Amino acid sequence: MHLTWECIPCIVRSYIRLVQAGTLPEESVEPGMRRLLALLAAVDYRIPPPVFGREMHRMIRSLATEPDPYRSVKENANRSMMALYPTFQEMVNEADDPFDAALRLAIAGNVIDSGPDHHMDITETIDRIVNAPLAIDDSLLLKSDIREAETVLFIGDNCGEIVLDKLLIATLHHPGVFYAVRGGPVLNDATLADAAFVRMEEAARVLTTGDDAPGVVLEAASDEFLRVFNRADVIISKGQGNLEGLIDLPQNIYFLLVTKCDVIAKRLAVGVGDFIAFKGNGSGGVSEDADLQQDVPSGETRA
Repeated sequence: MHLTWECIPCIVRSYIRLVQAGTLPEESVEPGMRRLLALLAAVDYRIPPPVFGREMHRMIRSLATEPDPYRSVKENANRSMMALYPTFQEMVNEADDPFDAALRLAIAGNVIDSGPDHHMDITETIDRIVNAPLAIDDSLLLKSDIREAETVLFIGDNCGEIVLDKLLIATLHHPGVFYAVRGGPVLNDATLADAAFVRMEEAARVLTTGDDAPGVVLEAASDEFLRVFNRADVIISKGQGNLEGLIDLPQNIYFLLVTKCDVIAKRLAVGVGDFIAFKGNGSGGVSEDADLQQDVPSGETRA
């Protein structure tokens, strides 16, 4: 996907919300806005939104007193969701279809987001998604593909949400899952520190994209990430940022998200606030080499 003029108001409002949250010192607010507007005036609309997001938030961090301005927000989200993990786990265990229940919870977790202009409540979203139809529902295809896959790459998005990702991965009981987080702090996106906090290593082998964009940008990704990405039989992409960077690629990618803006909703032909489990247009990845299976937690069965 490319950046569009429709993204501009959302970008400016996201900066304003960041300022209102006290992330920047007062003396940096106006210079920051001027620099943001200069970036927007010169932007190449052919780039994916995560590329602009990376430059924008690098600029913001250069003005902030804290190198990770969302640190406390991320820690609070991870802590509160981990406290609820046993409750979510019980919901999955008692469900007629544990995979479906865990998938729905993972999608609901995508509302824990500091970026988009559209805000939703996680508790209310979970209540809605338990019985609501998915606007796009390719979950049975995903379940079948995972069952046949040697390697699954799960690309995470936000803190807090990462806890429900872990629950879904644990429910798969698949021995070949890799979980990717950001290579550096950006917004409230999960990094290695967050993966360690929720003990993601209990369910998957953890790696980073090697980049601090708020979405996957393959041109800037690490060799390690590209190696797994190109050989994964199934890729699960969480959130809008990852979708923006991956939707036009040929790999076998499933996008799990809650739509939060008109641009994404139009692209998927759904409404804002809809629940999505969408199989992209890819035809599958390459079979996994044995060395990629090293140190991956094992399980007894697959989804």
